[in-house]
Amino acid sequence: MAHRGRSAYTPESSYQSFKEAYDLDVDVLETDIRLTKDGIPVIFHDESLDRTTNGIGSIVDYTFDELQAYDLGYWYQDSRSGEYPYRNKDFKILSLVEFLDKFPKIRINLDIKNELKEAPKNILDAIVSSNAHDRVLLGSFHHKQVKRFRDISEQWRVPTSASPLEVLAFLGHFTLFSHKKFCAFQVPMKYNFLKIVTQKSIERAHKWNLAVHPWTINDEQEMINLLNWGIDGIFSDDPELLLKVWDFHKLK
Repeated sequence: MAHRGRSAYTPESSYQSFKEAYDLDVDVLETDIRLTKDGIPVIFHDESLDRTTNGIGSIVDYTFDELQAYDLGYWYQDSRSGEYPYRNKDFKILSLVEFLDKFPKIRINLDIKNELKEAPKNILDAIVSSNAHDRVLLGSFHHKQVKRFRDISEQWRVPTSASPLEVLAFLGHFTLFSHKKFCAFQVPMKYNFLKIVTQKSIERAHKWNLAVHPWTINDEQEMINLLNWGIDGIFSDDPELLLKVWDFHKLK
């Protein structure tokens, strides 16, 4: 599961990053979604442009057309040379529709970042317009956003992952959690001192027929441990390493 594409080696959330991951034959491309000022869902993780582009300010303060002026590869630095090899290489912010249409034959994992009420509907409209409803899995850190999306997407049967509230209910063995609303837990390995992904929690999720997808795993030994525990999927910035570990695991 390629986290923002092949983001360990190429500017995250860029077409090139996703294309490099796709060419490695990964199973899933993962990305984050935010809305622009004119309500267009775009492929972008941060609230602001500052960290990854030569722009400043919040995504939501710009229209989609205005965002095209900014260089998505501007601040990507090669860890060995210290250079910025992707500046002025025409790396642009993609709309969700562009992204789905450029990669029509692979499963997609979407994460709603905005808390704007209109975000779930605008995202669903993009998914449906690209005829991608049967290959998208959607999640969010915001329980209300997941609920809103479920409420409007029922006829399209777009699956969702558990919200943080539902993850907490599962970990606490609370009866209020209903696994029928979601098909997977997409979670960090731990949160502060709370271990979330363990062999026991994976086994318990599997008893409920629920998948577990931890993020973001870039360490080879940690990948090996998870595969030995029977993990269902792994988010990684380095899908090439993950595939190498997976291929070796299959031979055992």
